[in-house]
Amino acid sequence: MSSFFEYNNTDITIDECNTPEKTKMFANFINQYHSYVKYKVVPQRRINWLIWNGTELIGAIGISSCVLCVGDRDRWIGWNKEQRIKLSNSMANNYRFCLKPDSGIKNLGSRVLKMIRIEGAKRWKERYGDDLLLMETYVLQNENRRGAVYLADNWTHVGETSGISISKSPIGLWAKRGVNDARGILARTDPKAAIAKYAKDGKQYRVSESEPKMIFVKPLVKDWKERISTTNYK
Repeated sequence: MSSFFEYNNTDITIDECNTPEKTKMFANFINQYHSYVKYKVVPQRRINWLIWNGTELIGAIGISSCVLCVGDRDRWIGWNKEQRIKLSNSMANNYRFCLKPDSGIKNLGSRVLKMIRIEGAKRWKERYGDDLLLMETYVLQNENRRGAVYLADNWTHVGETSGISISKSPIGLWAKRGVNDARGILARTDPKAAIAKYAKDGKQYRVSESEPKMIFVKPLVKDWKERISTTNYK
């Protein structure tokens, strides 16, 4: 299976980071060009892509597990706690999106976002088995950054974060590791011990402070509200 996704027969492509060499290129690009969040490895669902204009590397973009609980976002979606927990794997966070400055390519940002909505949903299903209904992203607002690329791609600005974030150790994802994987074995046989050993600070849930950010959400399917409200949705 090719790791490339091409947009309307143009030279703009995204290439999944499915080798250590590509992952290193992704990390180096983020560290060089992303203005306020550097690359770091986090144990959660994550798919990254390099963005190419022909043979020139012009960007990096990635999706990951969604943020567990965000007040303005959750009120906009309209799901309750039970639905949110059950369907959290049906939302992905566009956690990184970075383009080389002054590429000169018209509508590049919205074009890449369209590509990632199509290819991201496909690869999420292939890798993790869940249908993506929604994508989210968080933008630190300043005089030069107001989420214009997301607004151009018709994402909805649904509010702001409180500055307090909650993250959850991906015990379910660990449990899907290979039969001989030590973390996977422990997650399947003794989840509490796996959390104590492998989770940061030995905690399943971690609370941290951050600067408030703008929240944007993009539905990926037309019937997302109906599917969220269906109690037997899997």
